[in-house]
Amino acid sequence: MTGAAQYALPGTWELVGLCTASYAVYLVISAIYFLFFHPLAKFPGPRWWAVSRIPWAYHVIKGDLWSVLDTLHEKYGEVVRIAPDETTTINPAAWKDIYVTKPVLAKDPYSLTPPLNGAHSLFTAEGDVHRRLRGALVNGFADRALRDQAPIVEGYANQLIARLRREAAKSADGRVNIQRLYGYATFDTVTDLSFGESLLATLEGDSDNDEITAFFLHAKFSTIRNCLSRFSPLDIFLGLFLLGITRKTRERNWRLTTEKISRRLARGDLTGVRSDLLTPLIGKLDETGGVKGTISKAELTTNQLAFVIADCQLTTVALTTATYLLLRDPPKWQRLVDEIRGRFSSDAEVTVQSTQGLEYLEAVINETMRFRHPTPISLPRYIPREGRTVDGRLIPGNTIIGINLQNIQTAPNLWVEPQGFHPERFLPDSDPRYDHRFDRDVKAAFMPFSSGPRNCIGSKVFLAQARMFLAKVVWNFDLVMLGNQEDWLDQKAYLVFEPKPLLVKLRVPGQTTHV
Repeated sequence: MTGAAQYALPGTWELVGLCTASYAVYLVISAIYFLFFHPLAKFPGPRWWAVSRIPWAYHVIKGDLWSVLDTLHEKYGEVVRIAPDETTTINPAAWKDIYVTKPVLAKDPYSLTPPLNGAHSLFTAEGDVHRRLRGALVNGFADRALRDQAPIVEGYANQLIARLRREAAKSADGRVNIQRLYGYATFDTVTDLSFGESLLATLEGDSDNDEITAFFLHAKFSTIRNCLSRFSPLDIFLGLFLLGITRKTRERNWRLTTEKISRRLARGDLTGVRSDLLTPLIGKLDETGGVKGTISKAELTTNQLAFVIADCQLTTVALTTATYLLLRDPPKWQRLVDEIRGRFSSDAEVTVQSTQGLEYLEAVINETMRFRHPTPISLPRYIPREGRTVDGRLIPGNTIIGINLQNIQTAPNLWVEPQGFHPERFLPDSDPRYDHRFDRDVKAAFMPFSSGPRNCIGSKVFLAQARMFLAKVVWNFDLVMLGNQEDWLDQKAYLVFEPKPLLVKLRVPGQTTHV
């Protein structure tokens, strides 16, 4: 036998078998390491989730991760390992330890969608860039600014009521899909505030406007893209596929946004005429991007579009969910009716300013956000090499930890009847409507807009819209839900819960016939 024959290279199938066997050995060794020797091995959680990101990714793409995490917390406790390198917690002390304590933890980079125009928004920026952008934008969200912006919110609230009346009049029994109209109202409002004018004028006329759905695409697209970014090189191919099929929609959104912002900036300072989110930025754009408290036009475009997408979806889902929960529980609907109709003697009295301080209205909004947060997402943060102590427990470095907004607000160990809708729990304890069994609620767990320097900058704008639109609807109409719609809460979530129609009947108070 010659030397060449004695040492012949293996054939194709032998190579395939060798590679397969080697990969199998690698997987087994990796699984053993993740289960028994990884720094997170001491944290409880399902074994398949500990050795692979696949179970986590499956539920992200399925749109039910928040629900599955609820089940995992009930089974394993307040801190659960949900991936080889990630834990989630429902410990109220974690709000401070993860999101407030300095040095502030960076976002998990895999949770950030790369800015498509190369300019960061508050959602994606880190460090000095985030501080600069927030410093530039924050004045548009201040209390004084909101008072000046109130006429815009109130104007669209009036348009919402007028459109609801027209929609009800077109139906034989006064039925209306109120979710769609809430969506129109919030979209018109936030685009007017962000761009200087309504982008699509969806409340005008009587026809449906399906163009609004193009803006809801971003949430689902970003969720799936971020999920796939963890699976290299699969992420490259699938990312290009997703970018391809959404390209026209994204380009259209950018074009419309850029055109509107340019037109608003060209109008200059409109003090005394109108105030919006761009007002504090007129004449202060800086293309160098290096001066504290300044912002470039590209960054402004990114941020305004991001705020429109976030605010419209969050507010639409919250208002529709609140309406559903109230109509499902008539005594609670009546309590809100009594408060609003007992406070105001005319529709014109219902304003952004006058709806502040309505305790039951505020409690309804808070309980809606607790019971069903519109964005049931985790807020993952990267733990540096030295680790971070969270409520006395050291979380190993080079790992990820976060709080899921939905899970911490429905944890049975933190809330009395967590799966029940009880606005009374958020009333002052001196209010006769308050129920003292809710004294045992751990209110420190309730942070619907997050905490620390990266908390939601637009929370006050959201609350102004939520109070105004809900109060206007309650003042003007008696609502009755069509059927039980018992499965209405069965919704998928991609950053936000996907909007779902809510059919109601509208009647003018005191009348037996529909509008």
